[in-house]
Amino acid sequence: MTLTSPEMIKSTKLYQRNSDLHPQVHAKQLDKKLGFRIPKIEVKLLQKYRAYYQPNDISNKKQHFKGTQTWIGLHPQALQTPYNDLYEALLYLKEYNIETVVDIGAGYGRVGLVMNSIFPTSKFIGYEIIRKRMEEANRIFNVFNLQNCSVLQENVLAEDFIIPKAQIYFIYDFSEMDDICKILDQLSQRLMQENFFLITKGTRVDYLLAHKYKEFWLANSFIQHDELKIYSSQVDLKKHVK
Repeated sequence: MTLTSPEMIKSTKLYQRNSDLHPQVHAKQLDKKLGFRIPKIEVKLLQKYRAYYQPNDISNKKQHFKGTQTWIGLHPQALQTPYNDLYEALLYLKEYNIETVVDIGAGYGRVGLVMNSIFPTSKFIGYEIIRKRMEEANRIFNVFNLQNCSVLQENVLAEDFIIPKAQIYFIYDFSEMDDICKILDQLSQRLMQENFFLITKGTRVDYLLAHKYKEFWLANSFIQHDELKIYSSQVDLKKHVK
């Protein structure tokens, strides 16, 4: 069954954890219900471009985008965070005034979909380097009339890229450590002036925050939920830590 009603996409039940389903199985089934064409798109990308795990051009395929990682060849359900995890992370923050959510390495825009179930009046901006993923995310947003959501094709490592102001930022291991540092450097400069939350996933970004960017958690601690961690620039998160 394919979902068709714009209101159904905002139902919290759609993203809540089901004890009978592994989060990735749930995500795969929900992708299908929403009408995503993710497996087909990822197969075509792999046919045309070199996989992320091939350092040399042994297949005569070209690298998709020189200078950053695109994760072509990664399983679609490993490429994206499960809906269950995104929902539960955002649920922690439901009491706060969230106007804008920004996702660095947005993939197919899952964060925007889940956001609408908790913060239906907020704005979602995702950044994705691969055009086909960006187009598919925006197609689904249009199907469900989510005018508050958009994914932009953007190289976030460009020298002139400035992260827009937001109350929630999502960052994953979208590239190498030096590249992730460029984003964390921008956010670090805003810690004292702006009130925001940072949600992260990945061994590289976790390592950087633990060792190089301690200012994100020394004062206010952080919340860990499965593979996701939540940091805050000004809100004391110690009350949430069990």
